[in-house]
Amino acid sequence: MCFSADMSLGLGVIGMAASGVTFLDKTETFWVRFARAYAIFHFSLMEFIQYFAYPVADQCGYGFNLYLSEMSTYHIALQALAIMPALATYSPDKTALKRATLIGASLSFTFLICSFLPNTWQLFGATPNFIGNMVSCLFMGTYHIGYHISSAFGTYVTHGSLFALALSGFLWKNNWKIASYHCFMALMTLFMPQWVLGVSTGEAAAIYCFYSIPTTISFMPYFKNFFTVHKYENNQNIPLKN
Repeated sequence: MCFSADMSLGLGVIGMAASGVTFLDKTETFWVRFARAYAIFHFSLMEFIQYFAYPVADQCGYGFNLYLSEMSTYHIALQALAIMPALATYSPDKTALKRATLIGASLSFTFLICSFLPNTWQLFGATPNFIGNMVSCLFMGTYHIGYHISSAFGTYVTHGSLFALALSGFLWKNNWKIASYHCFMALMTLFMPQWVLGVSTGEAAAIYCFYSIPTTISFMPYFKNFFTVHKYENNQNIPLKN
């Protein structure tokens, strides 16, 4: 069966509710729950973008499709800032959240800059088929809405985003559980649609966003005990006794 606008809308609403519940987790500090809630909220926004894109799919280069395509460009550029701090909140390293925020913000800033540079500027003359030298457009794929994103250095933006989503959690101490889960989910939902369904990279990326709500719901308070490797007392590296 094909994905639909109603399914995107439903996931967006679920994501917003999950974000609100996560932010209200008063057992965590403000910045920890803000980072986790924002990650869910960020991907919920993409579900709403996709919901509104169905009626204007393939109307490339003008009107509401152009507006939504530009919104998608900025959304993808900001993924590093959305996901990297949330992943770092599960590490006992008290500096991880701050460092992840700085790295994520730096990556997202460079991705945004690339979106304003001439899209003919590509690394090694590469011709990426998802983010690169193309007209920004939300198109109707075989199963789902897909994206074409206009950006300079598309290979850098694509692989930088993949690092933020799938690998960055491994940077932080004792953070392998949440990092492994997000790495597996990102790789499966970004590449399996291409291998199994034979869709384009842009459509596979949109399908990843479809599954991103179930993925980022791992940041909700109900799962934090499972994804936390060790609980530490105060600022010392002393595991709490059961």
